[in-house]
Amino acid sequence: MNLTAVVSAVEVLMSPLEWVSREAWLDESVRRVRDACGAASRDGSADAVGELAGLLRLPDDEPGWLHAALESPDSERWAPTFPATTDGSEALLVVVSLRCALVAGLATLPLELPTTRELRVSFGLRGREPQVALLAAEGLSNAAIAQRLRLSAHTVRHYLERVLGRLGLHTRKALALHLMGGGGERPQQGNRRSH
Repeated sequence: MNLTAVVSAVEVLMSPLEWVSREAWLDESVRRVRDACGAASRDGSADAVGELAGLLRLPDDEPGWLHAALESPDSERWAPTFPATTDGSEALLVVVSLRCALVAGLATLPLELPTTRELRVSFGLRGREPQVALLAAEGLSNAAIAQRLRLSAHTVRHYLERVLGRLGLHTRKALALHLMGGGGERPQQGNRRSH
């Protein structure tokens, strides 16, 4: 067992919000879990969720357990039943350890980003700002956002700078974390008195 690889995989599995997007987190999780389990690398066409579910499969798992875990807020429905004993199997012990880290990470993972309407209401974003904010939070580059929204990359950069400034943030990663975590209430403008 390569303990360094196991620890590296645990770190990623437990911290989905540190990644720019859910897909980036899943891709890195698969790569590190493969290393920890000593599994061969698959071709790039494989479904990251399916491959991760296969690598972390326990004897009594339902098919599609990881897809259900990613889509359902009800953790009781998909919570795994861990084996009572590992019977000394080092491989099963590694899988159980990695699976515990995954369960902890999933508990922090938001189900989805807010809608553009929610961004307008909650954060006061206007015009194309909500669309740019969501695409940036999903991990798209300025060029990719520009292509998708049919804007120039310069315009996208301008919108993104306004969004970050309005939300008091400095990086795309902070924007993604802020939007996925709900970010709290919109900051109050000026000094308003409550009566």
